[in-house]
Amino acid sequence: MTGTALKPAFSATALAVILAAGTAMAQPQDRQNPPPGSIVPETALEPLPHRQLSNGIVSVKVFLPGFYRGTRFDRTGVAAHATYKGHDFSQPWFDSYSPYVRDFWPHDGQVTVSTVSAAMGPAEEFAPVGFEEAGDGGRFLKIGVGILKRGGGAYDFVHAYDVLAEGSRSFSATGTSLRMTHDLSDKDTGYGYHYVKTVRLVPGKARMVIEHVLTNTGSKPIESSVYCHNFLTLGGGNEHVAITAPFEIKAEKPFAPDAAAVDGKTLRYLRAVKEGESVTSPIGGFGDKAGDYDFVVRNTETGFGQRIRADRPLARINFWSIRTNVSWEPYIAISLRPGESKHWTYTYDYFAKGEKP
Repeated sequence: MTGTALKPAFSATALAVILAAGTAMAQPQDRQNPPPGSIVPETALEPLPHRQLSNGIVSVKVFLPGFYRGTRFDRTGVAAHATYKGHDFSQPWFDSYSPYVRDFWPHDGQVTVSTVSAAMGPAEEFAPVGFEEAGDGGRFLKIGVGILKRGGGAYDFVHAYDVLAEGSRSFSATGTSLRMTHDLSDKDTGYGYHYVKTVRLVPGKARMVIEHVLTNTGSKPIESSVYCHNFLTLGGGNEHVAITAPFEIKAEKPFAPDAAAVDGKTLRYLRAVKEGESVTSPIGGFGDKAGDYDFVVRNTETGFGQRIRADRPLARINFWSIRTNVSWEPYIAISLRPGESKHWTYTYDYFAKGEKP
């Protein structure tokens, strides 16, 4: 399928779920006690428009724009359920969602997330552009989402901002790749861009590549950053999971002494993460070379793991995890004058026990 303008044909049930959540997003959020009728099972998201890609070794389910309806993550497609040798590396890390939850709510062995945080797999987020200049009620840019309306106070990534302009989208697909575009032009702010994201499975390899090209088509510079909230699923509680970098890892915030520890270039969980617990810290120690964006995350007991690379230097790293996922979040800086473009590519290699990353 090629040259298709993106007008998702949602089922009546799926559309009702999304519209109901979008309406409630403007109402007060209560993290601990969402009304029972507002909680929607994660399985309601699975039938939403997507393309199933496979190279005969790895398969991935890429949701089209329309799957994610929050204003935090890039809406230009979400690559989920990356599966190799029977292991799903990016299965849902939450069981349900509700617009009345602020971010996420662990309870009774379940995780309920807000509509804004209901993403999975490699999900990307761009830093807001022009937020401070916008003023209360003004317009600012969130790449991959659109032009948003600023509320009062500082930027809050879990706040559901009103979308004032969404731009236009299109996609084309083959059996092993999906190319998605997003075009936006806003005369009121001077911001505009042409954005292309391509998810591709490499023939003959256990490898997925996500390629990006962002071109500033507006009259104002774009100063931002982008990171991938990898939402990696390697085993309940993350016990036995280790993350290895090409540099000496520095955890800038101490972990609970019995939860995780850094040993040179490796960060290792010491036990399973408990319900309601977060293991998190900003990470330092990297340099200014693209080669430092090269990480191996593996479960040392099962042998399953993933190598995560990019072709651009790191701007910063955040590490966040709860019982249901590991999120190693490397950032890339973006600075584009009008007419300039930036390319960047993530490469994911999957491996099993006895295989080298």
